[in-house]
Amino acid sequence: MKDKLNDKSIKELEEIFTKEGYQKFRAKQVYRQIHVNKVNDFKLMSDLSKDMREKLSEKYDFPKMKVEKEFVSELDSTKKYLFSLADGNIIEAVFMDYDKRKTICISSQVGCRMGCKFCASTKNGRERNLSAGELIEEVYALERLNGDINNIVIMGIGEPLDNYENIRKFIEIITDEKGRNLSHRSITLSTSGLSPMIRKLADSGLDVNLAVSLHYADDDKRRKFMPIANKYSIESLMEATDYYLDRTKRRVSFEYVVIDGVNNLDSDVSNLTSLLKGKNVHINLIPLNPIEEFSYDRPKSTALRDFRDKLLKKKLNATIRKSMGSDIDASCGQLRNNYAR
Repeated sequence: MKDKLNDKSIKELEEIFTKEGYQKFRAKQVYRQIHVNKVNDFKLMSDLSKDMREKLSEKYDFPKMKVEKEFVSELDSTKKYLFSLADGNIIEAVFMDYDKRKTICISSQVGCRMGCKFCASTKNGRERNLSAGELIEEVYALERLNGDINNIVIMGIGEPLDNYENIRKFIEIITDEKGRNLSHRSITLSTSGLSPMIRKLADSGLDVNLAVSLHYADDDKRRKFMPIANKYSIESLMEATDYYLDRTKRRVSFEYVVIDGVNNLDSDVSNLTSLLKGKNVHINLIPLNPIEEFSYDRPKSTALRDFRDKLLKKKLNATIRKSMGSDIDASCGQLRNNYAR
């Protein structure tokens, strides 16, 4: 297997090129071709000599990311992609264009081992982590198809903090001012609640936006539907997110999939108020996207609005997420599972 270069910093590339007998400025040329021009084929790097291109191709290559299927919503501008990887595994990614901003939702793992009962992406477990190079190629593949994007949401298949080192390197490279130069504020990382890793992320200096999949405001309900809650209590999660708030000064979002009659009761309003009132947080209410393995229905819009209004009356910052691409199974993991059947 050939080594990859798209997950290397400029300093790492300079060290590699020096050992290969090339001048350091060649490393900068290649880095710019990869991360500014989004070139993933040495043959297309016209500022390099033919001999150099051939020698690099003999020893190095790029992660393979082939579009297997593209699904285009007839309701809005959403597009969903199934990408096949070099080993034949399949991942999902989503492109959304609204409010004049282009946002992509990317996967961080092949499958997921968190086991959330309402999530399609975890039904077959985790196959493996995506490498930093694959994460970068996932973004650039989407940009080649749709133009430069404004925001990245690491909220697709997988638990990003269960793939921490690759995610860290991905963020460092994608935000490098000499390369893609995406703002840290333009990246949102979503986690099911790995409390120690939230603290580690807070100390990393990456300062990305944090979205926490809370979904239930008491431990009993959360343990029933989210196995990770058996390891990390809500108290532990709140302490970790408070630490993140203090270290980064960034508002934290709490994702809350609303299941009518389960987690939108008056007791849930009370619990959420106790947990979050007075903090620099946002509650993102998400209507359940039903899947075969989870026998609950999508809440009616009136029930969703009623729950939001009760939270607003408690002076909590709560909004209802706009549903995008609902006609193409755009919730995480659905297309991949259907494709594999």
